[in-house]
Amino acid sequence: MMVIAVLAVAAYALAQVATGDKPEDKAEAARTKTLRKGTDLYMKYCAFCHGKQGEGFVSDEANALANQEFLKSATDDFIVQGIVRGRPGTPMSAWGKEYGGVLADDDILALLAFIRNWQVEESIEIGTAKTKGDAGKGAETYKRLCAGCHGAVGQGGKAVSVNNPVLHETASDGYIRHAIANGRPGTPMPAFKQQLLAGEIDDLVVYLRSLKSDAKQAAAGEDIDVAFSAGRLENAVLNPGGPPAEFLPRDGRFVPADTVYAALASGESFIIIDARPYNDYLNAHVEGAVSVPFYEVDQAVDHLSKDLWIITYCACPHAMSGKALDRLREHGFDKTAILDEGFFVWASRGYPVGME
Repeated sequence: MMVIAVLAVAAYALAQVATGDKPEDKAEAARTKTLRKGTDLYMKYCAFCHGKQGEGFVSDEANALANQEFLKSATDDFIVQGIVRGRPGTPMSAWGKEYGGVLADDDILALLAFIRNWQVEESIEIGTAKTKGDAGKGAETYKRLCAGCHGAVGQGGKAVSVNNPVLHETASDGYIRHAIANGRPGTPMPAFKQQLLAGEIDDLVVYLRSLKSDAKQAAAGEDIDVAFSAGRLENAVLNPGGPPAEFLPRDGRFVPADTVYAALASGESFIIIDARPYNDYLNAHVEGAVSVPFYEVDQAVDHLSKDLWIITYCACPHAMSGKALDRLREHGFDKTAILDEGFFVWASRGYPVGME
């Protein structure tokens, strides 16, 4: 009887090992599941701008998320807020559901785990103290060393925007200071700690704080229905009854904004699709465009005409619009092209913009 009991206990223990019932096995299984989910989400929503390996600069100078200087100085909350709220007024969309995006809290945490998986260096304590300095002197330094990439007023250009309100609301002075001093090795962003004195970096931080823009976004807590609705496409055709527009896309894909506007202004009939997440469309869009985010094209195809040209656009300006274009073509929509310069150039030229 004793032998049977011992054997039973042994068999139970072996079964636990075999099925991974140990707490550490369950924790590892949960971590693996989370990383797998984060990987899938990243590849669907992030990789086309930030790169499959987080190398950045794949589309519109999106930052390098796998960069060790970024990872070891950024808090989890900073990364999470960047995903949830995005960078309004830039190609970086808000992906959190409370801001009109498509990602729930558990999705955001899975993405955070995936991004953190790239980190191999220890996180550092950068502090939260307010930096003191001379903004006037910082302005001169900015003009000399930074404006060429980050834009005259921090709006971005060859590098990321540094005037974005969400960045300023979620980044500490220490984080900004560390980025200036240590740069982002392996990217165009150099380290300035050998070129600038500590006080000069402080002056630059203070000046950067003065650049914060007032770019708007859908407010947290608003009841934003992001689910696809065929009703959005009821009035998809621009200038209905007008002569059908005809376009000759460059490289078979791209049509200039001036050409698209000329067709619109002359009363020609066609469709414009905003391929960005719905919250971006709500904030501002090409007037008359309909919202079909790149990840919802399959749901929209039965409500679109193959007889008229369809122009897709985004902000970056070819990533999301390109994914939408490719998916439309897979469904047999041959009369399709991308608004070459994207939304922000369209708006900057004074072409009609709508808001919901």
